[in-house]
Amino acid sequence: MQEMREPSERRPTLRELEVLRTLIAYGKATAAARKLGISQPAVSRAIHQLEKRTGLTLFRREGGRLVPTADALALHKESEAIFLTFDRLERVRWRPEEARPTLRFGAPPTLAQWFFNHLLADFSRSEPDTRIYVEIGSGQSVLSMVANGDMDLGVVDALQAHIGVQYNVFRSSYAHAIVPRNSPLADEPEITPRHLDDVPFVALLRRFPTRTQLDRLFLGANVSPRIVIEVSTAGAAYEFVRAGVGIAITNPFPMSLRQDDDVRLIPFRPAIAYETSFVLPSLTPPSPVARRFIDFVLERQPEDGYSQAIRAK
Repeated sequence: MQEMREPSERRPTLRELEVLRTLIAYGKATAAARKLGISQPAVSRAIHQLEKRTGLTLFRREGGRLVPTADALALHKESEAIFLTFDRLERVRWRPEEARPTLRFGAPPTLAQWFFNHLLADFSRSEPDTRIYVEIGSGQSVLSMVANGDMDLGVVDALQAHIGVQYNVFRSSYAHAIVPRNSPLADEPEITPRHLDDVPFVALLRRFPTRTQLDRLFLGANVSPRIVIEVSTAGAAYEFVRAGVGIAITNPFPMSLRQDDDVRLIPFRPAIAYETSFVLPSLTPPSPVARRFIDFVLERQPEDGYSQAIRAK
């Protein structure tokens, strides 16, 4: 008869769960080891021991990466609240004289610089005792920071499935062509792929989902825009169009808030939808100051004629 193990022997250790969490995030044992400050064999031993304790297969190898199984993701989801609690405890200011509300906010460059900076300034004036930290990064890094508890609140305009976050949409829109005022296309009521064959074009980098959608549309219409510059932000695309380099297709928000006679924003067809959203941790409620800032934005965000502002109910 197999000897029964004590409950403590079947219970995952905090360290094993931490290794699981990090390996899911990084996908490689070497990267997880560097993040945790331990050796690669120690990572492998921890996962092996966790599989032994739970009786689950947690990873499979695909193309040099360790891909978590459904069981690994389920275990990660159940244990994530533990680490979020530790993160909050690390941020607590224990001395009463140092206790101040803190908002840690992450956003991609265009949304931060063209929309949120002035709202954050207004919010700071309305809550002078609140300390605000602003982190500028890619949409993917914003998701990771919120999921890992490094940020209280983030914002993105491309929704991606992520076990550690939830979305709160506050703006919806459809792709527009950004066209120089002096372009032959500036008076078109709408822009389609056929308008852009061999036309100078400012494109987003290939890592963006919208770039993939556009490439497929161009291929289906048998057209080839003449790409002259590829950029990593919609704001940069707008500035290059404004300088007369070419035409861009992107989310009109938040550039649509800027009054600029040098460009026209023209609807692009077929429609490509965008939802600009707040990003919140999925396993814990938003902090009170994050909730107040969301309500502040929902109430004060301006109309622009090119996107729909979603107000507080």
